[in-house]
Amino acid sequence: MTPDFKIIAAGINITAQIKDRLLGLTISDEAGFKSDTVEIALDDRDNAIELPLPGAPMAVFMGYRETFLVPMGVFTADEVLAKGPPDTVTIRGKSANLGGPLQEQKTRAWDDMTIADIVATIASEHALEPRVAERYRDFRYEHLDQTDESDLNFLTRLAQNHDAIATVKGEALLFIGRGEGLTASGLPMLPVPITKTGNLKWSMTLAARGDFKSVEAYWHDQETGTRQTVTAGDGTPVRKLRHVYATEEEAQTAAQSQLDEAQRGKDTLKVTMPGNPLIAAEGQILALGFRIGVSGLWSITRAKHQIAGRGFTTLIETEKPKSEIG
Repeated sequence: MTPDFKIIAAGINITAQIKDRLLGLTISDEAGFKSDTVEIALDDRDNAIELPLPGAPMAVFMGYRETFLVPMGVFTADEVLAKGPPDTVTIRGKSANLGGPLQEQKTRAWDDMTIADIVATIASEHALEPRVAERYRDFRYEHLDQTDESDLNFLTRLAQNHDAIATVKGEALLFIGRGEGLTASGLPMLPVPITKTGNLKWSMTLAARGDFKSVEAYWHDQETGTRQTVTAGDGTPVRKLRHVYATEEEAQTAAQSQLDEAQRGKDTLKVTMPGNPLIAAEGQILALGFRIGVSGLWSITRAKHQIAGRGFTTLIETEKPKSEIG
């Protein structure tokens, strides 16, 4: 299998011009609102490479000549490094839809709106398509404040209360379950089978779970004017959330989210394997043929794809899926 790629910069296919100059092409696919990135390292032996202008869009495809190329995303060039000897040029870019207006601070109130309403409103403001997983769509907030806070930070904070992920992929604004291996429509994403062979490297780390067995959260009962308590989990020690929520449902959701995150712990599996451009963050892998405790389902938190020399590798970072916590 022959590694292959295609790069379209500012609407122009520049693959042929740079193919014999490529030193390395790296895509990092991240979960959540952490920007996906691209890095293109080129041989600038005759100083003939035309440096891209800041903000230039770059569409990147990776795969194999004998099969097909997979679209890896559209990126905005935000840094160019030229150095020598030997003379090289490195072009770095970030996800095209995770900058600019999404990071502008805003102050506004959200009253009597569901998560679907909130995501749809923000998506329309940024010319994105809203996609919210079914389990979150109808959750309603009586009141939320967005004070000197970007839409990016606001959605991240909202997602954390539900143990969810808010992110932009392509032209869509997603609000989906964390570590569940589900699409925004609730359909399962098929796990990618990874079989232990001599041509991959792996390492697993087992770490302690959170040091509490239950979580308490408070909410304000407007009818009685008193502060009420809800609990997720059972036993001690207990973690108590400081924030006072507007409704019992909000408090219960936040408590359960914190408990789920703690129970998921820090178990991680890293695999370096022959390149597979279909592997992406928020998907899952099925580890086969490994030792007990390693084989099974893992949720992908980061996928790093790299073409360098004549090789193509994929580095996968994973955690235990939400379905296996408890």
